[in-house]
Order: sequence, then structure tokens, then C-alpha cells
Amino acid sequence: MKTNTKRSRRSVSSFTFEPVQPLEARLLMASAIRSYDGSGNNLLHPTWGQTGTALQRVAPPAYGDMISTPAGADRPSARDISNIIFQQHHSEDIFNQEGMSAFVYAWGQFIDHDLDLTNNASPPTAFNIPVPQGDPSFDPNWTGTQVISLNRSQWVTGTGTSTSNPRQQPNSVTAFIDGSMIYGSDPVRAAALRTFHDGLMKTTANGTELPYNTLGLENQDAGPPDQFFLAGDVRANENAELTSLQVLFVREHNRLAGVIKQQNRRWSDEQIYQQARRLVIGEIQQITYNEFLPSFLKKNAVPAYTGYKPNVNAQIASEFSTAAFRFGHSILGDDVQFFDDDAQITLPDLKLTDTFFAPQLQLNGGTDGLLKYLAAVSAQESDPLMVNSIRNFLFGPPGAGGFDLSALDVQRGRDHGLADYNTVRASLGLPRITSFDQITSNHSLALTLQATYGSVDNVDLFVGGMVENHAPGAAVGETFQAIIANQFTRTRDGDRFWYQRDLSPAEQRFIQPLTLSQIIKKNSTITNLQPDAFHFDVYVSGKVFNDINGNGRMDRNEQPVANTFVYISDEGGIFDWSQTDSQGNYKLNRIQVGDYGLSVDLPDGWVQTTTNTLSSIHVNKDVHFANVNWGVRFVGGGTTGGTSASGISGLTGFTGGGIDAGNVVDGKIFGDSLI
Repeated sequence: MKTNTKRSRRSVSSFTFEPVQPLEARLLMASAIRSYDGSGNNLLHPTWGQTGTALQRVAPPAYGDMISTPAGADRPSARDISNIIFQQHHSEDIFNQEGMSAFVYAWGQFIDHDLDLTNNASPPTAFNIPVPQGDPSFDPNWTGTQVISLNRSQWVTGTGTSTSNPRQQPNSVTAFIDGSMIYGSDPVRAAALRTFHDGLMKTTANGTELPYNTLGLENQDAGPPDQFFLAGDVRANENAELTSLQVLFVREHNRLAGVIKQQNRRWSDEQIYQQARRLVIGEIQQITYNEFLPSFLKKNAVPAYTGYKPNVNAQIASEFSTAAFRFGHSILGDDVQFFDDDAQITLPDLKLTDTFFAPQLQLNGGTDGLLKYLAAVSAQESDPLMVNSIRNFLFGPPGAGGFDLSALDVQRGRDHGLADYNTVRASLGLPRITSFDQITSNHSLALTLQATYGSVDNVDLFVGGMVENHAPGAAVGETFQAIIANQFTRTRDGDRFWYQRDLSPAEQRFIQPLTLSQIIKKNSTITNLQPDAFHFDVYVSGKVFNDINGNGRMDRNEQPVANTFVYISDEGGIFDWSQTDSQGNYKLNRIQVGDYGLSVDLPDGWVQTTTNTLSSIHVNKDVHFANVNWGVRFVGGGTTGGTSASGISGLTGFTGGGIDAGNVVDGKIFGDSLI
């Protein structure tokens, strides 16, 4: 990809303000304001969804002793399973086929941190993962004694005493989509994040970045507390892509607070803050259900909202937090880039591991560059394979220790006593499977599963869900689809403050157009985004036809040309091609941002007649180049018998006929003959 370091000159101070619905009187009453810890959301069951309450379960727990000891004692080591099932053997990207942008995994983690957190037990209780002897990353010296360290999760006091009272894990944040990762899940943290002036939240870098943890509050960090950002959730510094979303929504809160203050001069700091908080929460709920979930779960997998249901407990299910919603680990990429508005690289590329606990990467335009990158690159395929950065993260040279996220996912499920894959399916009302070939149509993988587990009734839930064939129209299998859909249905229906109930019609109309792309545009230097930030599926499509009269257009009596190759090339040469079907149609995808050449295969004696067909494209966001048609004509001097993949005389590289993606609207090129 050709790159440069040019930057947009649009400043943060140019963020735009629009009218906001005035605060309603009911918001002035304490009972009409969300608590920070989730208490009182349900008036009949005030502790439902509150911090510190037990996670729910889809299926009864399956501890080793049916009380508290880990499940899966008779299963292979989680690291063995990682090496056998989850290892991506090559370094090349495997981009997804569902059109998901990298924002799918970033938003997934962002929203996950709003919904659930289970801390480790204190004092620590080790549940280490045995490393197979000779493991090249964790035991290169063949000691046979290495482990990947893990401590068991904390449990709710008083549980784990008998088979009728098995161990249960608590949720340390609220179970609602209430912006707790921005505002905090307790009043102390919430207060520490506020200026208590004009409803604003604390920031640094002239209002563009998060505050630092100068108060020494609880935080996950990797050094002095005051060198790391403070946010509503303790995990805000975990990786730079996550942090960029934390930054974005503090900016959005303060943008809204400025508008509200401007329109309501007599309002107090508290009134402004709470109104901005309500609107931000509504935006996050709307984006999650209207954009994020349909991007991978299938449209309408979560039924339409029919109103608040006080008999529904929104609490998170352990099968959701400990297995199903971890599918996003598969779609993480190995590299992270920083883009300007034209998708040109502005800062050095980094490995994913270099972005862990690195708040400094947000500075000097880093936040904006990350937001553009997340919208302008495909997520990896949703499959069992995981990139090296998260599967073999080393603290030093091989053998010096580290972690394997996929192994930790398996081990955590055993720690929580999750039931096996087949039992969870039955609890969801899905049919039990009776052979490994029913889990996956990949016969080789099915044989591997059988050799690993022996029985279909002994498969770890996380493993079974990750290898499962995708449900129709989804990027996950039917088991994970059912768990995730059930959770998000309860999360919404059990929330008394859900935005479609809590916000007035005017307020709902105000936030309705505020998609994730629009919020980025209003709070950053990035303006060149596709309408749906969660979608990235660039393609070129068109037709090859026999232009008998050579006039450059397909007339009624002219026929399509089948079995002809259309090529796409970058600076390294041809990297993909499409062969036309019986109607002459072709489609090229697997395209990321950058500059590309297009060409059609021309055997001896044939010439191209369409002089205005694109020979190069510039891609800087999700865009479709449709109706890129190629007229070809036989003029003699060769054979008319079919086409071949050899003669590439039509290759024109990056010169002539090019058009910028900015000139493409809804996949049609205007100002040209291609419509």
C-alpha cells in the first residue's frame, strides 16, 4: 500500500454542536436517575443486575465434585488444546467473509467491559495450565515442568458449600448497558472522573484524552498508577484500540454537556452531567443493538423490543462472559496501524502486543488514527484460529513465561464449572449432537476433536462453540448465537432505564442518527467513514462482454464472455483474480485499503474496447466499485478458442483510468459512464 504521513488539519475544537432536548422534570428526582452500581433498577428486585451479585447460568454447574473444584480434570491441558485446535500456522491474515470491520472486536471488548468483570480470588488460588514438554514457546528446554500461570476467580461468599449450593462467581460491574466503563460502577469512581463544573468529565491534552490515575484508584496497569489513564472500568488501558473508544465517549459526553449548557444557562452541573450521561448511554445502547449485533449475530437474532419486563433478570450468564462472548478473540489481528482520513499511515505500525497497557499511544493523533484504522480494515475470520500475539505472548525469550489467551479461555470455563458443550446446547433447547461431524463440516477438524476429547459429551463449551459451523447469516455457530442473543435480549428487556423507555420521543429522535461513524466524525479529525463503521467489505464487480462492433458498450445483441480472468494487483504484483461466470460476471474482494491496478486477461488477437473502464482504484474506506465492465473484441492474429490465465497484456498497473473511492456513492460511479 502506498502511504504518506499527511494529516488532516481539522482540529478538535471544530466539533459540532446541535440542539438537545431539554431535561425533563422527572430526571430531577433521584429515583429516576440510574444508580452507578445498578441497584434499584428493578423496583421489585432491587439487587438484580447490581455489582457484586452472582452471575447467572444457562446450564447447571458441572464442577469436578459438583460443588467447587474445576471441571474437566479428565480433559487434555488447555495449552495442549490450544496447540491442537487454535494455532494459526502461518502469519498471513485470514480476513473474514462476513464483511466485519475491526470495530466488531473493539466494540465487543468495549461493551463487554460495560457488562461484566469477575476478579481473581484473594488470596490467590492457583489453577495453572500445564505446558506440554518441549512446547516451543513455553518449554523450549524440554523441562516438562512449565506452566502458564492462572488464579481462580473469586466466588460469592457463602456459595460452594454443598451440591445444593455450588460455587458462584460475582459480577463486579453492573449487568446493564449503562456506560459503566465510562462513568464507573460506584459513586467514588464516578466522582473521581468528574470536574463538577458544567457537567464535564475530566480530561487531559486540552480535552482530547482521558485523565491520569493521580488518585491511585484501583486500576489494571503495568507501572506507576499516575502514568496510566483513569476511566470508569479498571481495564481501560488494556490495549490501545479499546482505549481509543474510552477516549471517544468521554469526548462525546463533554460535547453533549457543552450543548446542554449552551441551551440551559441556569442548569446546575449535576443536571447537565446527568442529561449528557443519559444521552451517551442511549447512544451506546442504540449502536450495540442496531449496528454491532447485526454485524455478526444475524439480523433479527435479537427480537424487537416490546417494552420493559420487570420479571426479567438482566444479570450476565457465565456461559456468555466466560465462553460465548469470547469469540471475538478469534477475529483479532496481529498488527495495529494508525491511519489519517485517507487511510494513509501516520505512525509506525505495531504488533498487537506492543499496544498492551500503552496509554502513550493515544497521544499525537493516536486516538484518531486508531479509530480510522478500526473502521478501515477487515477483522480476521471468525474461526478457531488465533493470531500469535495472543496465543504465544511471551514475557521475554521462549521459556521465560507468558500467556496464551485461547488456553486461558478454556481454563477459565473449567474454573467456573461450565457444563460441557452438549449439555449447554440441551439447556438452550438445541438438539444434542451425536458425532463430531455434526459440530463442524471440516472432517479433518472433526477427527482432531474426536482424538482430543473422545466423546461429544466431554467437549469444553468454548472449544465446541468456536469450531461450530456458522449459523446461517451469522459469524458464529448456533450455540454461541443462542447464548449471545439470549443475553442481549435479557440485558435490554430487564433494564428499566432502557433508552426506548427512558428517553423522550424528542430525545430518541436526537440520538437516532448518531451512529458510531457519526460520533467519530463529531469528536475527532476523522470525517471520511462509511455509514456503518462495523462493515468493511470492499469489492470490484462487473461484466466482461464480447464487444463485436467495438463501440465500448454492451449492446443488445452482444454476448457475455465466460471463463475469463479479471486481475487485481498491488505493488507486489497480481494477488487475486476472479473468473467470469456463464453471464460474464465477476467479483473481486479480499481488498483492503490501498492502491490497486485492475486488468482483464487478453489472449492473442483480442483487444480491450472499453477505454473508460477503471484500471486503478484507491481504497480508503468500505466502498463498492460496481459495474466495472470490460468490453473485449477479437481483431485477428491469434486464436479465438477460449481464454487463458497467461497473457496479461492488459495489465496497466496504477496509471490511467483511476478513480478515487470518494467519487463512489452507493457503489455507483458518477461523472463517468459506469452507472
